[in-house]
Amino acid sequence: MNRAPVAANSEIEWLLLTTPDDTEEAPWMTTPEFQWRVCTFLLSILERYKRAHDLRWYLIAELKVTMPRGIISRDLDLGPDLLMAESDDHERTSWNVAIEGGPPLFVLEVVTEESRRRDTEEKPLLYERMGVQEYAIFDPKRSRPGSKLFGYRRDEDGQWVAWANEAPNTLRSKALGELRLFVDGDRVRVLDHEGNVLLSDEEAANQEAARADEEAARADEEAARAKEQAARAEEAEAELRRLKARYGIAEE
Repeated sequence: MNRAPVAANSEIEWLLLTTPDDTEEAPWMTTPEFQWRVCTFLLSILERYKRAHDLRWYLIAELKVTMPRGIISRDLDLGPDLLMAESDDHERTSWNVAIEGGPPLFVLEVVTEESRRRDTEEKPLLYERMGVQEYAIFDPKRSRPGSKLFGYRRDEDGQWVAWANEAPNTLRSKALGELRLFVDGDRVRVLDHEGNVLLSDEEAANQEAARADEEAARADEEAARAKEQAARAEEAEAELRRLKARYGIAEE
């Protein structure tokens, strides 16, 4: 007996029924070097901020996220480029929405030519259904007019709406504690609440090394000045002894 086709009640239901998983074989899942650099750089910045403020953030890049499709029993696997969830930080092989008790709060996708349709047309619907609070999309190679950093978020009523830029190429993230993400060349950087640019671990280490080098250079300069002053004092004392000897003045 032929089985009747499944009727989809909405675009998202049809997408959930038909969309393939994010797998290593999927053409949109290739990872060019610029995409990897964006993710590792931003991840380092957020991890450093998390440590400094003792936040209960679980941050990870390219971890499989599993969600129920709802209308069929088989789950859907997605592979966001970067995610943040409020959870204990321990090693995971995947983030299962049903097992973890909820979705990630924040998700970032970095657009490539192969992933543009998947990231900008399909995944907004999928992350909305998943329950994500904020979905940021970074399209560093975008040639058409518009922001390179855009996305979707929940408004005060819980509706899934376009994420408006606070300033050109800048998004204020409620999920990330009101930090502001902004485009700096081919990277996404972060501003804190005072407008300071947050550093990655590598940048902080380089800054500390530069500061140590400056302090060492100042110490060397001070030591050289002290040595020069001592030498001049010794020369002055020698000249004074010579003059006293010349004029028969007794040493005190």
